[in-house]
Amino acid sequence: MQKYFIDHELQLHQSFIIDAMDHHHMKNVMRNKNGDHIVCIDTSHIQYLCIIEDILQGMIQPVEKLDIHNELDIDVTLIYALPKGDKFELVLQKACELGVSHIIPLQSKRCVVKMTKEKFDKKLSRYQKILKEASEQSGRNCIPDIHSVITLKEIENYLQDYNLVAYEETAKAQQHGQLYETLSQLKSGDHLVIIVGCEGGFDELEIEELKRMGVKCCSLGKRILRSETAPLYLLSVIGYSREVVQC
Repeated sequence: MQKYFIDHELQLHQSFIIDAMDHHHMKNVMRNKNGDHIVCIDTSHIQYLCIIEDILQGMIQPVEKLDIHNELDIDVTLIYALPKGDKFELVLQKACELGVSHIIPLQSKRCVVKMTKEKFDKKLSRYQKILKEASEQSGRNCIPDIHSVITLKEIENYLQDYNLVAYEETAKAQQHGQLYETLSQLKSGDHLVIIVGCEGGFDELEIEELKRMGVKCCSLGKRILRSETAPLYLLSVIGYSREVVQC
């Protein structure tokens, strides 16, 4: 059943007009008709079963509150050094599907893409649209936040209870235990930050600066992963540890 995020709180049996973009999608893409059901998620992250009262006007009525909670039980922030091409958009979409809470793009030394806050902010609406659509598709209760681009020195402002950076030299040294150790310590409601570099990774001085901030280096196994694969690997492992192993 198609899901839509609504920018206000909903009340049972109180009809509302859905926004123009979602109305267009319902009417012209999904070919919905009066009486069809959809699911709407409001700003309190509550999902409602809704009926389409008037497809021409986009009039929707919530008829049942749904007891659905599809979020991770921990808050995960991904700080991701900007990669080349359209890889960032791929990671946005897939990280959203895997349960990330916040995404913070990073301008690091080895980034081929040179992105100022002003340039990034011009693309922000497109990125938010990608996250909204991925959240609807994957049945999430909320849409992840995306922040403006930051520098390495600003990372300290975003650190939380647990902070990891993926570093290939840790894997080469056969030090594979930090990720497992950190995930074993997490409790429901905790905040975890994962930091992933671009194609060239982080240089030694950047890693030393992150260590000074209290960030721990972790291995992602024996193989070298691409920049766009690493954050998705991490989020998959986190999701498995929270939603499968603990069931």
